[in-house]
Amino acid sequence: MRGFSLKARLGRLIGIVLVATLFINLAIQFLHAGPRVRAEAGSNLRLMREVVLATIANLPENEDPAPALKRLYASLGNLRHADVEILAANEPPPADWLEKIRHSDRGVPEWFVKLAGAAPRVMTIPVIVSGRAYSNIVVISNPFDELGEIWSDMLWLAAISLAVTTIFLTLVLLFLRHSLAPFDALKSGLARLEAGKSGVRLSLGGATEFRSIAAALNSLGATLDRVKQENRELVDRLIQVQEAERKDIARDLHDEAGPCLFSIRATSATLQELVSHPSPDIDRLRRMSSAIDRASESLQSLFRSLLDRLRPKGLEELGLEPALRSLFASWAQTHPEVDLRLVVRHDLSALDEETALAAYRVVQEAVTNIFRHSGASRGEVILEFGLDAPAEFDDPEGNAPPHLKVAIEDNGIGLSEGIAPGMGLLGMNERVRALGGAQRIERPQSGGTRIIVSLPLRDDGE
Repeated sequence: MRGFSLKARLGRLIGIVLVATLFINLAIQFLHAGPRVRAEAGSNLRLMREVVLATIANLPENEDPAPALKRLYASLGNLRHADVEILAANEPPPADWLEKIRHSDRGVPEWFVKLAGAAPRVMTIPVIVSGRAYSNIVVISNPFDELGEIWSDMLWLAAISLAVTTIFLTLVLLFLRHSLAPFDALKSGLARLEAGKSGVRLSLGGATEFRSIAAALNSLGATLDRVKQENRELVDRLIQVQEAERKDIARDLHDEAGPCLFSIRATSATLQELVSHPSPDIDRLRRMSSAIDRASESLQSLFRSLLDRLRPKGLEELGLEPALRSLFASWAQTHPEVDLRLVVRHDLSALDEETALAAYRVVQEAVTNIFRHSGASRGEVILEFGLDAPAEFDDPEGNAPPHLKVAIEDNGIGLSEGIAPGMGLLGMNERVRALGGAQRIERPQSGGTRIIVSLPLRDDGE
């Protein structure tokens, strides 16, 4: 039934069941037709024999039996499903009598008569009174009357069943058309979601199943709208951060690199002028060289700082743990008021570069938030491998893949209930999700904030 709609399939199934029921009823009627006709014929013949014999036995021997026999002959004509012929004692039965009965106008098809197998039965009853044979009563059971009734009943049953089937199918198809109408709304809603439309919502109408599907689709639409809004805000924030970073780099280059380069050029011009004299001033040359050296060192420090901002120092060469310890050492100098601890419980040297960079940025952003917003006096960062991954990692068999777990906890004021995470946390979440990881934010009972990030470990072949 591939290619048929649900309505067509249900209609076809119901139609097959109803038609099969009709044929079963007709088959039952047909199977009972032969035994029914034979039983009726046997009953009539036995009754006829008993009536005739009883009537003859009760005739008085000293009276003329002719009047009583006439009354008997008249009453025999009222027998049901039987034909009676009164013959003289030595008169043979007509040769075409059975054929005349068979071709009586009963409206029964020939094939039905043959399949029923109900042939006429003949019984001859001699009328003998006081030793004298007055006549022979020949009784022939006529099955065609009974077969005609059965055939008529079957025709009526077929007509009524077909009419009921037609009406029932019509009602079922109308009911299905009304009940399946929400499918069009679901199809339209899914098409709008596929086209990227926002605000897709369906009315909760129809059967319970459609209400559940519509509610799930509305929830999906709301989630997609929220994700789109978050992505737009994140993109806007990323653009703002990118522009701010560019402005900071441009300002640093202008404010620090510009004077250094100007000093180098000016000193270089002075050196050229000095060396052009026949006897240059050696002390002045030394001072000019020292000035160039100081300017070059300032430029080198500036470029090293810019490179550290663009790419973590030592991450690619030394690994994640040394890079983080170097970062923590610089934080300890700039933020001595916060007791910040780094705990690394396993060897992280085998991490791939992309996972290590993501972990580094997560720690960097989370600890920066501790300094800026939490008001904490203590912070702790723990990195370890584990198998107790969140449900997002579970495969269909329920096995959790190995992962790198990064936990950042502080004793600050914590996040307020109902307050949406800032762009920094959203950026962390997007970075983690891009690697197939998961991030969750908890509020411990002791206060503060705990951020747990799980990053799936990659195979060497990936």
